[in-house]
Amino acid sequence: MTAYPYYPGCSLDETAKPYAKSIEATAKALGVDLQELKDWNCCGATAYMSYEQIKAFAVGARNLALAESIGDQVVTACNACFSVLHKVNKYTGEDKELAATVNDALAAAGLQYDGGVKVRHLLQVYHEDVDEILLLEKLKADMSAVKLAPYYGCLLTRPRNEIDNYDQPMILDDYLSKFGAYVVDYPVKTKCCGGTLITTKPETAYRMNQLLLEEAKQKEADAIVCICPLCQFNVDNYQKQIGERYDAEYEIPVVYFTQIVGLAMGMSAKELALDKHAVKADRLLDKIMVTTA
Repeated sequence: MTAYPYYPGCSLDETAKPYAKSIEATAKALGVDLQELKDWNCCGATAYMSYEQIKAFAVGARNLALAESIGDQVVTACNACFSVLHKVNKYTGEDKELAATVNDALAAAGLQYDGGVKVRHLLQVYHEDVDEILLLEKLKADMSAVKLAPYYGCLLTRPRNEIDNYDQPMILDDYLSKFGAYVVDYPVKTKCCGGTLITTKPETAYRMNQLLLEEAKQKEADAIVCICPLCQFNVDNYQKQIGERYDAEYEIPVVYFTQIVGLAMGMSAKELALDKHAVKADRLLDKIMVTTA
C-alpha cells in the first residue's frame, strides 16, 4: 500500500463530510494510504490570497512544510486547496525574496519550507497511481446504463496545462469511463459555480449554477460528478432556489467522484454517505446493478 501525505482541508471536516467518508472507504479498498498531516491548518483560501498575500502564502506554506517533513508530495481532494497550495509552491519557487519572507514567518513555528513538495489532486492519484488491473478486479457493478456529467470546476486546470488542458480537460472523463458509465459531453465542465458568491451575490451565483444544471438536464445526465467540495455544495444545495428563479425543475444528483468509485465497487449508498446530499441519488442508484457478491 502506497503512503501519501494527505491534506484534507477545512471543507472535508464540515460541509463535505460525505466526500471524506467516501474517500476513506475507497482509498482503503484501492490501496491508497492517505496519511493526514498532523496539525494542518486552513490553506488560506482564494479570497484570502488576494487580500493579505504574504500572510496567505505563509499559511499555505506551513502545510507544505509539514508535508515536506515526511515526503516529497502532498495530496488534497479540494480544488481550492489544490490551487492555493500549488500557487504557494509556484510563487515561492520563482521568487527568492518571497520565499525568504515566508520562511521567516515559518521560523516562528520552528518550520522551514524548501520547495520540495509536489501538490497533487486525489483524482490524479486514483487515475495515475492505482494499478488498472487492481481497479478492474474491484469492480462489482454494471454501470453501463448510467450517464454522468463530469464537472471539474474552474480551479483544477489553472494555471494552464499543468494537469490537463485548461479549457477541455479529460482526466475525469477518462477516469469515469473506466467504470463502464457513459460520460456525456459536458461543455460547461470548467465553468465556475460562483464559489462564495452564493452568500454575497446569490443572483449571480444562481445564474452560474443554472447553466451547469441546465446543460446536465439537456444531456439527460443521471448525476453531475464533482471533484471539489465547494462546487458540490453549490450545485447540490441550491437547485430548488435556482429552479424557482428560472421557472425550471432540477432534481439532478450531484456526487463526488469517489462516491462513483465506491458504487462501482459495490459499496452501498449509506457507506458512501450519498444519503447526506440535498438531492437524493435515487435516479442514479436505480440504474446501477451490482453483478457480483
